[in-house]
Amino acid sequence: MRILIVEDDRMLAAGLAMMVEGAGHEVVGHAVTVRAAMDLARAHTPDLTLMDIDLGLGGSGIAAARGMRKHHGLTSLFVTEHPERARQAPDAALGVLMKPYGNDAVRATLDAASLLLAGGQVSAIDLPSGLEIFPSEPKPAHPPAPAAGVGIEMGR
Repeated sequence: MRILIVEDDRMLAAGLAMMVEGAGHEVVGHAVTVRAAMDLARAHTPDLTLMDIDLGLGGSGIAAARGMRKHHGLTSLFVTEHPERARQAPDAALGVLMKPYGNDAVRATLDAASLLLAGGQVSAIDLPSGLEIFPSEPKPAHPPAPAAGVGIEMGR
């Protein structure tokens, strides 16, 4: 997979990049701000963004993940020491990998993410410690009908 890392701590980002590449994936870039993340996402179209939630003065990783999904159709996975904040934004990401994490957890996380992005399923039993996948909302088969009492007039 092609992976974008969005992390304001450069040491953590470098270590994560080494783990990602060691697992056989390509790191397409590293951003420390929302703006840089959006620019890199537009330029490199990653398969997955590993997104810290708190980018310090660089902005909100939750907002960045929502923007990437909305404007570029990209999937993010939160990587944070604040899983409670990540759980409040299940619409923005695939799930959350909690800090601290190790090489085995990163490798297993990327394996699970790759499977999910390909349309597969993973069992909670198979997830590494520290990884939580958010439930996906089922998409309706048909558009919702107008609410009762709401009429649609055409040709006026």
